Amino acid sequence: MMKTTLMFGLLFGACTCLSSTATTTPGDLDPHARDYMRFRTACQTSGLSSPALLLGKASSMEKIMPRGRFSALPVTKDGLAVRLAGNEYESVQLLVAPTDSDLADVKVRVEGDLKGPNATFAATNVACDVTGYVKTTSRPPYKVGRAVPANDAPGYTRKIDDPVLGWWPDPILGFLDGIEIKDIDVQSFWIRVHCPAGQPAGTYRGALLVSAKGVETVRVPFAVRVNGFTLGRTSALPLAVTFSPEPNVQMEPPEGLAAAGARRADPLSPINMWRKHEREWVSFLADYLIPYDSLYHGSDMNRLRAIKQLKEENRLGWFNLGYWSYPASTNADEMAKWRERTIPRLVNFYEGAKAIGTQDYAYVYGCDEVSKDFFPAIRAAVRELKEALPGVPVSTTAYDHEFGVDTPLDVMDWFTPLTPKFDPEKAAASRKAGHQVWWYICCGPHTPFANMFIECPAIEGRLLMGAQSVRQRPDGFLYYQISIWNSKRCIESGPFTDWDPRSWTKFHGDGSWTCVGPGGTPLPTVRLENFRDGLEDFAYAKLLEAKLAQHAAADDDWAKRAKELLAVPRDVMDTMENYTGDPAAVYRWRDAMADLLESPRPL
Repeated sequence: MMKTTLMFGLLFGACTCLSSTATTTPGDLDPHARDYMRFRTACQTSGLSSPALLLGKASSMEKIMPRGRFSALPVTKDGLAVRLAGNEYESVQLLVAPTDSDLADVKVRVEGDLKGPNATFAATNVACDVTGYVKTTSRPPYKVGRAVPANDAPGYTRKIDDPVLGWWPDPILGFLDGIEIKDIDVQSFWIRVHCPAGQPAGTYRGALLVSAKGVETVRVPFAVRVNGFTLGRTSALPLAVTFSPEPNVQMEPPEGLAAAGARRADPLSPINMWRKHEREWVSFLADYLIPYDSLYHGSDMNRLRAIKQLKEENRLGWFNLGYWSYPASTNADEMAKWRERTIPRLVNFYEGAKAIGTQDYAYVYGCDEVSKDFFPAIRAAVRELKEALPGVPVSTTAYDHEFGVDTPLDVMDWFTPLTPKFDPEKAAASRKAGHQVWWYICCGPHTPFANMFIECPAIEGRLLMGAQSVRQRPDGFLYYQISIWNSKRCIESGPFTDWDPRSWTKFHGDGSWTCVGPGGTPLPTVRLENFRDGLEDFAYAKLLEAKLAQHAAADDDWAKRAKELLAVPRDVMDTMENYTGDPAAVYRWRDAMADLLESPRPL
């Protein structure tokens, strides 16, 4: 049924009616309606022609608010395109909005295998999933921002605001088929391409089909360019990331311990339902380059099942033997008590790992964010650990910002400061002394430093794991939790979901990069996608670094360009606080590395 009006103000609570003959100007409308009208005009003047729906495009590094402020380009006759290497994933967003009528049974699918000059690219490698939305209803304790290039010069101006409340894109709902798109909602479809190893290099062309009930199907040209090199199946940057589903016991009032207890007791809650699909979750995380691990487990022997599975899949990464804390003091009695409650369980887990041939990937983590007052006790404990577990690295986030150089913690192996505390010069000195220096984020830092809250620009996660890691060169990345799930039920419908975006206390998405779908199945998020994309950018840099090292003495144009890219161009990142908000800058850097990797190196 044709509508004569479109209802505005879905996010802001007000309604404005606009008919096809209305004289209302964009300035009279709420912000989403103004953005919609600009988008509509652009689509109708330069986009693919369709009387019933509007088609737009956005990169994977952008968050398109369905009922809030958004900026998007129309899909033109050139369609959409991605470029990627073997074993890589890369995504783009196709946006769909109604013109004058609600849309029913909206679907996006690939037309068939994509055709190249001498081969095909299988349609099964292209997923066209519905982007889902979660609703924030309370102000979080942080601000967010975006960087804007300043006069095309290396340097940025940064707009910092309180996060907008409302519907935010986050879960990716691969289980949904046809959906409704109403009023002036702008719906994202997440087009994710996976290139299998061995796929011949070249450009493959085909189409995406956008259909809706009673609407003529629109064919969107789609191209995939495959690079002539392949990435590894595990992260090129070592990771220590916790997956241990739990509700948050510090939820803001009136919830808290009681609510967390109810979630644990409820067999239908996400924190229980996921266990029915444990093997699927292990492989899912590995697809996102995350080893199955926990910083805080108590040497849970059941975790060896997942570790064995990853070994069998040839995707094993670092894993923790169990959390340890410092003794109350260094006197003999306290050390004996500490030894009794700590050493046997860690050794037991190590022996279990050794029995399945995975002991070389074991580390032990402890003393989470501990101050220098406890360094003497930590030092004594580390000596005991090294005696009981020779060769196993000992890791910490204790606040030693000299990273073991002339400090009591010179016995530690891996130091892990928060990203703003990472000092490349001090890290270099620490490495000379035999240590590693990783870095981490958690509920901090806040803008202008990159983080991965639901309201953070999506590009921040990709830059942190990609360009910022290439420039600063931490030895690894640590994150305390990706599965704080406070929702009562799994996501079973959408795109507007009832998933609770609150995670750690009043934060949105901190410690929660995954969601749970029907029956306990895994769902990724826009943030998790960008995390992986950043790690893949880092992998490009590692491959380029290795190729450069093959001719270390050369000083030709290829080598000069490689060194420039490995230093990270300033239009991508100037400092940790000053970096681009423009996805095009990231693509230029990444594709320039790909061009060098594909080009023959002059001898």
